[in-house]
Amino acid sequence: MIVRAGLLIPYPNTRLGESMSDEKTELKTQAEQTEEKYYYPNKWGRVILTSAEDIMGAPGVRSLLNLAGLQEYIDNYPPDNMKKEFPFLHVSKLQEAMWEMYGKRGARVFATRAGEQSFKDGLAQFKSVAAAAQVAMKVGTLEAKAKIGLEFFSKFFNSVSDQKVAIGEDEKNWLWIIERCPMCWDRKAEEPVCYLAVGVLQGAFAWVADGKRFRISPVNCIGKGDEKGIIKIEKIPVE
Repeated sequence: MIVRAGLLIPYPNTRLGESMSDEKTELKTQAEQTEEKYYYPNKWGRVILTSAEDIMGAPGVRSLLNLAGLQEYIDNYPPDNMKKEFPFLHVSKLQEAMWEMYGKRGARVFATRAGEQSFKDGLAQFKSVAAAAQVAMKVGTLEAKAKIGLEFFSKFFNSVSDQKVAIGEDEKNWLWIIERCPMCWDRKAEEPVCYLAVGVLQGAFAWVADGKRFRISPVNCIGKGDEKGIIKIEKIPVE
């Protein structure tokens, strides 16, 4: 029934449960249309999947895609171009499915490894970008190199995708600040879940610092209700 002006009006020719279900379906469809207005380039979506395949094999990726409800990518990865057509919602669904497949602890490891592999694969495919970054980072200290590298990569992210990233720092850490995040898009979590970005940053810092490792930790996450995602990178390398 519908309550209108204090009256109870029955739904015509239908049961209450069916009408409510139809309304929810319609609302969900509208929500999904809204959620898909931000995109990664197809190439980045492809790299995420090929990197995952390197780690878990083709059968593992098929299982991941089935669990994520993204069967359209099974044996049909996004095209190898820079058109912004890979929805943030799909990035988020892949990350959430990884959490379901491997549990919280395992998913962190796999997402981080996938992020590192994504950076390596991306570096191989974006040779001109890598060359430009190397030119920009021809400076003396490791700290100066890292800061210039972060600024360069944030501008690259912002220019070719709908992800929005800013850079900050405090006395002990650099800050990778995610203002619009694909990894936790339309996702609720009790703790940070953006470990794909952690892996990308680990790969980037290993490249910038000639293999040195840094302690990189997500501290804020939009998925858990924070205004922005924040990943801290300690300025002193671990090794």
